Amino acid sequence: MIGAVRQTDADTVTAAPAPPATASTTASAAPVPFSTRLGWGIGSLGVAILFNSYAVLLLFYLTDVVGMKVQVAGLLLTIAKLYNVVCDVPIGLLSDRTHSRWGRRRPWMLAGSFLCAAAFIVMFNVPQTGTPGDAATTAYVLGSLIFYATAYSMFNVPYMAMPGEMSNSYHERTAIMSYRVVFIQVGYLIGVGLAPRVARLLGGGALGYGRVGWILGVAAGIAMLASFFGTARARATERETRRYSAREQFLSAIGNRPFLLLSAFKLLTLFSGATVTATLLYFVKNVLRHDAGIMLWYSIGHAGAALLSVPFFWVKLSARIGKHRALMVATLGFLLVALSWLLAEPGESEWVFTLRAFALGAFAAGKLLLGMTLLPDIMEYDSLRTGMRREGVYSGAYSLVEKSAFALSPLVLSLILALFGYRESVNNAFVEQSSDALFGIYLNIAIVPAICNGLAALVLLRWNLTEERLQELRLAATRG
Repeated sequence: MIGAVRQTDADTVTAAPAPPATASTTASAAPVPFSTRLGWGIGSLGVAILFNSYAVLLLFYLTDVVGMKVQVAGLLLTIAKLYNVVCDVPIGLLSDRTHSRWGRRRPWMLAGSFLCAAAFIVMFNVPQTGTPGDAATTAYVLGSLIFYATAYSMFNVPYMAMPGEMSNSYHERTAIMSYRVVFIQVGYLIGVGLAPRVARLLGGGALGYGRVGWILGVAAGIAMLASFFGTARARATERETRRYSAREQFLSAIGNRPFLLLSAFKLLTLFSGATVTATLLYFVKNVLRHDAGIMLWYSIGHAGAALLSVPFFWVKLSARIGKHRALMVATLGFLLVALSWLLAEPGESEWVFTLRAFALGAFAAGKLLLGMTLLPDIMEYDSLRTGMRREGVYSGAYSLVEKSAFALSPLVLSLILALFGYRESVNNAFVEQSSDALFGIYLNIAIVPAICNGLAALVLLRWNLTEERLQELRLAATRG
């Protein structure tokens, strides 16, 4: 029987009385059925469609289609993401305390699936009345962003808490997360590759983007709803008898050193990835002088590399050298490839563009998979040292880190573009940019991501929550 382990200092643990074992917890070391892995993983398709199309399209849509000033659009996106910093953790706490016939997490996923679809449609259909920067347009954009942020958290926070409850196996969690990575790459292909091309085919400008909002919103909602039904038989933990205050849980969470290290790593790498994605359309339009349709080749290369590298390279490398060492390989590889954007010039061939995307996709998939698999390990580590089951708290805090990175990305991107004199347009008309503005675009897509990944690699050097250490904690808890 696995007990709890209370931490007495950074390196020493003592066994605490173990809570009674339940069927759900003792069985969770068994392999998770394929149907459950698939059912949980497909939710990431919906999340990835929303996330990637939001990241690659929205700032560009607001500045080059709606016609808002780049610094205003960036500020609105940042405000909405900072709002998520406030709402993610409470949603995690509420999902931890939810009691229903569908369990703790799934009621939130059900509501979030419908609300996400509606919010995405609203967000990409800004009324074309008045001037682009007037108060009514600004209020509409901000309101739609807040609506979307709330809906996204309602689904994603409980959703990300589930893997930690499904299995206690160190490597089984990697297998579960590999399904998420596969579906994320399909969502990436749709959100980054197909969405810009479809927007152009459906009329371009406001009309095309509005129609894409409907198509992607409905598609994402269906995938999320499928995950709700697909996880009906997923193993879960029941609520603890004791209720812990939000302050008590927060203070204990920030004392979790592995979680703080993972948070710093994710903040840096997610910020770098979001910055590359958000800059792509600006880079394609103004530096490469290509049509947005080339993004389809980029997404095919990126997603194809991820789909091939996850099962045939990253999962095997992780099992051989450990998760954090494999994660270091992915981080340093991404850094080097990001710098290759500095070599790109107008008229760069499609095959070079696609080859770079392939390399970025392979290393990005490694960071995504291995970074995510560390979170369930941290949840188990926390349970062993404190005796509390707080998957929702950690999922909410992890989502908070994600949203903070995504909040900073459009703010930094928009400020750099504004600082270097980027000129906005209406309905995606081409405007000649100055050499300073082009340098700002290069800075965002190459230099900033390289610096972030270099710092993230330094963070990884401090990681020590290995499979062996977790096993030691389990044995100590059993003896206690």
